[in-house]
Amino acid sequence: MRIAAAGGGTGGHLFPALSIIERFQRKDDIEVLYFVVEGKIDERIIRREHPSFHVVPIRARGLKRPLYSLSNVKRFFGYVKSILKIRKHLKSFKPDFVLSTGGYAGGLLALACGAKYPLFIHEQNAKPGLANVKSSKYAKIIFLSFEESIRYFPKEVRDKLVVVGNPVREIHFSKHLVNVPDGIVLVLGGSLGSEDINRFMEEVYKVDRENIYVHSTGSREWTERLSRYSNVKAYQFIDFMPVLWRKSKFVLARAGATTVAEMLYYRKQGILIPWEGSAESHQWKNAEEAKKQGFAEIFNIHSLSVGYVIERINSVKYETVGFSENPSEVIYTKIMEEIQ
Repeated sequence: MRIAAAGGGTGGHLFPALSIIERFQRKDDIEVLYFVVEGKIDERIIRREHPSFHVVPIRARGLKRPLYSLSNVKRFFGYVKSILKIRKHLKSFKPDFVLSTGGYAGGLLALACGAKYPLFIHEQNAKPGLANVKSSKYAKIIFLSFEESIRYFPKEVRDKLVVVGNPVREIHFSKHLVNVPDGIVLVLGGSLGSEDINRFMEEVYKVDRENIYVHSTGSREWTERLSRYSNVKAYQFIDFMPVLWRKSKFVLARAGATTVAEMLYYRKQGILIPWEGSAESHQWKNAEEAKKQGFAEIFNIHSLSVGYVIERINSVKYETVGFSENPSEVIYTKIMEEIQ
């Protein structure tokens, strides 16, 4: 089976795509053509973790807000060039279906695909990204993470919308040997890290020397700085998250789609600090969904106190709980039913 896919620029688009593809990989003999954003996280991780994939880098940058900005004219012509490049590769590869999880590359792939190949879209955020909304008319099925997303799509595609949740990657526990105990506190600033969260948590670490923290910093400088605290394991980027989610009792994090999906899948309590710069306020909408389900409190970083965070962490006990169903299984089944 041949799968053409894209969804990158950030981990929030990449990891759901990999979860779905890896589900097919466990069931079928597959060949994958993956369009990545040149120099971004998707290119780095796919080349390292899936060397058998055919990787095609494309140059893509998001549109500036407001959308009528003059600088978007140049970017538009860049999009046209990328679409032509993608179409050339699709024609040669002849995919059985195309998967887009949004972002710059995902949106361009969906537009390049059009109605020529069976297209399936997955939207991670409660408020959908522009790329997925605009390309939804070409899709066979649009998989959604949240019921909230339905109202943002055009009425003419409503019959294609299926709410399944956000796929989570499942890596076998023994694949990564991590020397951390059960009951850790996860601190996640997103795939690029968060200066605000790093600064705030450093104040927490000065006070709390009891809990064990695992902190994704986003930078080498912050990793070195926070590693000075004996109860803090700091990493510039963490690529063994399934292990850490299983071992965690509490999380303090941004509210990216993947983080929220993993929080719900592993059923962990925490504090979410949505990034105010996220496009179309996606992170606030994601956080509200986690709050509705009883797993999260939502704060602006400036309204949080060190004492409150430590108090909340200490109020939660580590528990081994069952996981929610992984949406990748449902997506696999529905795609197979559609293309067979």
